[in-house]
Amino acid sequence: MLGRANSGADLIVRSERAIQRSKAAVRRKMTEAKVATEIMTPERAMQLLEHNRKNRPLSDQHVHRIARQIIEDKWRFNGDTIKVSNTGDVLDGQHRLWACIEAKKPIETIVVRGIEPNAFATIDTLRKMRNGADVLALGGATRYRTQMSQALSWLLRWQRGVLTEFKAPQNRIENSDIEEAFASHPGIINAVERTMQLRGLANASVMAFLFYIFTGRNPEIADRMMATLEDPAGIGINDPFFRLRAYFTADSYRRKDSLMTIALAFKAANAANENKKVLSLSWRVQGNSPEQFPILEI
Repeated sequence: MLGRANSGADLIVRSERAIQRSKAAVRRKMTEAKVATEIMTPERAMQLLEHNRKNRPLSDQHVHRIARQIIEDKWRFNGDTIKVSNTGDVLDGQHRLWACIEAKKPIETIVVRGIEPNAFATIDTLRKMRNGADVLALGGATRYRTQMSQALSWLLRWQRGVLTEFKAPQNRIENSDIEEAFASHPGIINAVERTMQLRGLANASVMAFLFYIFTGRNPEIADRMMATLEDPAGIGINDPFFRLRAYFTADSYRRKDSLMTIALAFKAANAANENKKVLSLSWRVQGNSPEQFPILEI
């Protein structure tokens, strides 16, 4: 028993010594590295990049994305660092530096110099990317954050007139866009809560976007759409929203295209606003005479 006790004591001593050596190494590294908050001008960014010999391939698309944030004054000082090795190579931050140059505007950032070059493989390898739902959580949203973020994305695409080109890199919705849209459109909360009742029938996020904009233009049409989708009993088969519901129930096992859903909903709302009967609801996007994307006219 005495031998085991001594062994345990030795293990504790060795562990404490290892911890102390680790702390000493960290202090030494912190002393060697230099950390400073800087106003990074395009000229200074170019100087850093001119000395950059080793880095991963540059993504022009990512540079354009960051530059657009800087140009639109959506860049925020958030504590992220630009890391420069003791050999002068930019280990982390080359895209931000190129974006600063492209935007032709200075940015405030933290620059850490004196990093060992072999640390490159550890940078950004374990980071969990934040999405629109995370932004809404910080904004106080407690439920349906993912659906709310997606609904706001569709709202922004519609407002910007890029629905049919929403997949293009330049039309990407950023977290800062979601944050601003949430502040400007608090009614999206009620829209999502209402349309979550349809999640077994249709995409709740797309329907929340539709219900929200319909309500803003014609609350009666918006309520009529929801009532018909929730319970079509007593509604004629040529009612525009009955036909919209038929679209959702046809091949119900197959996921419906979001853009097609929006186009058909616009058509149904326009017909309902004009008290028109609809024999069929369709949007022809292929063939010899494809249709333009419908314009909401309610």
